[in-house]
Amino acid sequence: MRFYSAPARVRGSPADPVRRRCLALLPALLGGSLFAGCAGADTANGVPDQVLSARKLDELVARAFPYTHRLSGLASLTLRNPRLRLLPERNRLGTALDLLLVERLTGSRLGGGMDLDYGLRYDGREGAVRMTDVRVNWLAVDALPQPYQDLLSRYAPPLAEQVLDDFALYRFPRDQLALVRSMGLTVRALHVEPDGLHIALAPEPL
Repeated sequence: MRFYSAPARVRGSPADPVRRRCLALLPALLGGSLFAGCAGADTANGVPDQVLSARKLDELVARAFPYTHRLSGLASLTLRNPRLRLLPERNRLGTALDLLLVERLTGSRLGGGMDLDYGLRYDGREGAVRMTDVRVNWLAVDALPQPYQDLLSRYAPPLAEQVLDDFALYRFPRDQLALVRSMGLTVRALHVEPDGLHIALAPEPL
């Protein structure tokens, strides 16, 4: 699991009363619908964690799908209907997805499913939360003869892991990103907890 980390150098003092009031209001400033008005305990830098509830996290992940990827021009793979689960003991998320495989020459369509788990990292340049260290637990396509299922089980998971690694699950709106940056803050780490995703903020390096 890799985290985006920032040095602990500070632009101004987090203890400044005005700054602390801004930090206390941060969930409301960013939009209560996003963080559900929830802030965790202060970090060592005096910056409260922001918390995406499990329900809100499920909604945000759902917005990233359906996702379609072309396979060497021969077929397309569409992933849809994500079902999210929290894996706090491993600091990861798990997701079950329906899949649709369409052969481009004949137009034949095959359904199936996939289950995977992954870590999260913050992309500071893009303001995005991305999947990392993707692991496919199983992948199956309906109505395939068993020999083809065996081949699929052997070769498809590494391909799916490669396709989905670094996939952006969520991009912060520009205005929210600009607000956080204007306060001299950045995302230090992402922690999956039983109640949702905890976003640890820290002062941005000078």
